[in-house]
Amino acid sequence: MPKKKVLLVGPLNKDGVGGRLEEMKVWARSLEDHGAHVEVFTRFNAGSFFGNIPVWESAHLVFGKRLFRNSFIKKTLLRIWGASILKTKRDAIFTSNVWSKFVSDFDCVILFITDTSLERTIFELPLNVPVFIRYTGLLRSFESLLRDGAKLDGFNRAYIFHDKNLLKDFKPSLPFHFIDQTAIQEKKLLSIPIRPQCKIFAMIGLFMDVKQVEQVIETFIEFPDLKLLLFGKGELESSYRNLIETNKLNNVELRGFFPAEEMDKMFQEFDALIINSSEETGPMTGVEAMAAGKLIISSSVGAMPGRLDNAKFITGKSNTLSLVLTEIEELSTEEISAEKHRLRYNYLKNCSNEAISGKIADLILEETTV
Repeated sequence: MPKKKVLLVGPLNKDGVGGRLEEMKVWARSLEDHGAHVEVFTRFNAGSFFGNIPVWESAHLVFGKRLFRNSFIKKTLLRIWGASILKTKRDAIFTSNVWSKFVSDFDCVILFITDTSLERTIFELPLNVPVFIRYTGLLRSFESLLRDGAKLDGFNRAYIFHDKNLLKDFKPSLPFHFIDQTAIQEKKLLSIPIRPQCKIFAMIGLFMDVKQVEQVIETFIEFPDLKLLLFGKGELESSYRNLIETNKLNNVELRGFFPAEEMDKMFQEFDALIINSSEETGPMTGVEAMAAGKLIISSSVGAMPGRLDNAKFITGKSNTLSLVLTEIEELSTEEISAEKHRLRYNYLKNCSNEAISGKIADLILEETTV
């Protein structure tokens, strides 16, 4: 029986970082491990992010894949394709004949996108191939899902969400499924010893407004005996640095970016993860922290309420980060250790590589329809 050919599609950044990329890696590996042939498409910034799995971009389809084997020709073609005069053609790639021909070679397409991504066009096209949306961003409303139900009934289309919490009791007309995230460096994270203390806290990810890092830095002004480490990079780094220097904070440090393959070294440096985002779908750092046996404080975003299953550590209007930190300072070492072990157990039960990989394979490879 021939291997099922699966195409993963999602916009990747030039630095090769971010939760979307890490999640696509997990899905690619899971599908390959279960016997699928996997390829990846990103409109721009193709790179060797997935080992031996080929990664294509729009220029490959327009000019032909073979020409890109020559580095000089590749650079020339990318400059031509990036010219402003070709913007309209670049934006129309998914309605072009070259795209139709390319995608027709696959048995299934999975989009790792948000509703504002240009790639959503693929979901809405009358293609004779099953197409899934794996949402990597928060749904601000359900209008697009309502439109899909009216337009795409009868097409092989479906949604994949991280958690029921993201639907807020809304029930889409099209089929929908729930598959959480898992830690790509699971073995290394599970080997980290669980320490019965909670003095060093961390935030991890791209430095963006949505992460609300400045609020956390300001909160740590009140807790000089606790330490905050900021792991990541982004355009707001200078703003964070100025805030730290202005308040003369000796207990807050910018620690830079750790590549995914070295994340266990990063997780060994702290006791608890803080997620203060205003919107998330996962995030993946949450399941990584669970695997590493870290205490987690999180805003009520994405899949985190279900993962934690402990309102004591969910922040909000009545349970501020300041109040949670005060309570943590009063916990005994036994209570801290118990919470960390509980979260690691939850990871092994619900979010392990084996559990998530099995769910991915059952959905994508076993079913003939979405």
